[in-house]
Amino acid sequence: MQLNNSQIRLAWLRNAWRLARPYWTSEEKWIALALLVIVISFNLLNVYMSVQFNKFYNNLYDALQHFNANAFYQLILKFAIMAFTAIGFSVCGYYFRKIIEIRWRKWLTNYYLQQWLAQSAYYQMQFIEQDIDNPDQRISQDVNSFVVTSLSLSLGLLSNIVSLCSFVTILWGLSGALKFTWFNHHFSIAGYMVWVALIYAVIGTYITFKIGQPLIKLNFKQENLEADFRFGLMRVREYSENIAFYRGEAQEQQQLTNKFNVLISNFLATVYQQIKIDIVNVAYSQIANIFPVLVSAPRYFAKVIQLGDVMQIAGAFGHVQGSLSYFIDAYSSLAGLRAVIWRLQEFDHVVEQSHQLVNLYDIHQVTTDETYLVLRHLSVYLPSQQQILLRNVNLKLTSGERLLIQGPSGCGKTTLLRTLAGLWPYAEGEIIHKSNLRELFIGQRPYLPAVSLRDALYYPETANKLANLNIKLEQLLQQCGLMHLIHQLDNIVEWNKILSLGEQQRLAFIRILLQKPDIIYLDEATSALDEAMEALLYQLITQQLPRSLIISIGHRSSLNQWHTQQFYFPRD
Repeated sequence: MQLNNSQIRLAWLRNAWRLARPYWTSEEKWIALALLVIVISFNLLNVYMSVQFNKFYNNLYDALQHFNANAFYQLILKFAIMAFTAIGFSVCGYYFRKIIEIRWRKWLTNYYLQQWLAQSAYYQMQFIEQDIDNPDQRISQDVNSFVVTSLSLSLGLLSNIVSLCSFVTILWGLSGALKFTWFNHHFSIAGYMVWVALIYAVIGTYITFKIGQPLIKLNFKQENLEADFRFGLMRVREYSENIAFYRGEAQEQQQLTNKFNVLISNFLATVYQQIKIDIVNVAYSQIANIFPVLVSAPRYFAKVIQLGDVMQIAGAFGHVQGSLSYFIDAYSSLAGLRAVIWRLQEFDHVVEQSHQLVNLYDIHQVTTDETYLVLRHLSVYLPSQQQILLRNVNLKLTSGERLLIQGPSGCGKTTLLRTLAGLWPYAEGEIIHKSNLRELFIGQRPYLPAVSLRDALYYPETANKLANLNIKLEQLLQQCGLMHLIHQLDNIVEWNKILSLGEQQRLAFIRILLQKPDIIYLDEATSALDEAMEALLYQLITQQLPRSLIISIGHRSSLNQWHTQQFYFPRD
């Protein structure tokens, strides 16, 4: 069933509230509401000052018209006081609004980070059919845009409503009645300037919305294209060495140029659409400046009203017309906000789906003697669930055992480790872990977070928590041939780019020896090492961690001597 335009608009507003509601109903809601009341109060005070300035200009121009110098200079002094007060209200309102923005953004960013990281959603999202681009940008840039723009538009709308109510009364009283004769009938329209402002604003709003409708989709597409281009640049940086060895600069430049050209094409379409809106807005604003003076001029020349009245009418008309034209002025911001809401809605939907992605197999923990891991009738599939990688595997592993998993490349060895860790949802059967066991996974390219080398070796623990092991850390660095790193332990650099893969793999084994996990998963963890270093590292973990269960993946026959069991993947 297709939605009509009014339903789409209501759905957009509901989505905006759905994104905003978690913060405004959170534990911070009372502080947030108090700050919001303060900001609204200052906004209302600013509207009040605008009303006072409108009356002030009436008196000022009357003093000029009557050459009353004494009254004129008294009014200038009054203006200085009013201006100082208005500036104070404006600055205070701005300050407290920024406080709300930063608190809301901080809370919402933490909320999305928690949702993204919970239940390994950042990993499980790859299994969702609806893939989304650049979740990092959505958490950082889109959250900030949503907070700033939605707060600005909401407060702006409230201020314009109050301003409209205030100045409609003034304009109604000043404009008098428009009297004319048409086909021998006499007509009198009370407060005609109010009706003129209303008609003027409605026509301008309608034209702007009709012209600017495509801008929403263009803004949404522009966000995606910008993110794709940034991601392409990041990949060049991440794989810079590989690209340099392949001499792939020309192809990389061509790919980046293609992405950028598409980005530019959409940007130009956005600019073209924005130009049309700007033409309407500029013409609309310029005509609005002279229109109330033109309409009230006949009454002025007839000496029904004075110059001050004309200027007050022009000012009041400008406020009424400006308030009624709020959506014209805010259209670009509204278009950008709708694009941001769409992106955050997509992110929310995919994260929610990943949280609901239930494993088909049963993983549970029991308290047993020395049995660490049991597999019962375990079958592992590809995501399509049509191709079976493993069928009906039964296995029992106890404390101190060492299992070597081997098989042809691409047969699913790493997928089996993912299944044992509960990260691969496409499996059936039962996996039983002993309770309260600590596990550690070491891949072919170990993960070194962007912290000091010392903290990276204790990851995911902290160096402070394991500070008593610092002396042992230096001993292990020496044993593993990494003496040159002892004096760099507290340096924060991109270690994954500075160290060779072999050095990173040796550091990963040091991480194992420091943290002493109960189950160790090694996925091609010594592929970049020579056999002598490989033997040294396996010897260290088998001697120092005799009760740990080790599950290794590897192709070398030299690994056989360090394992008590072998599991061979069946060939296709």
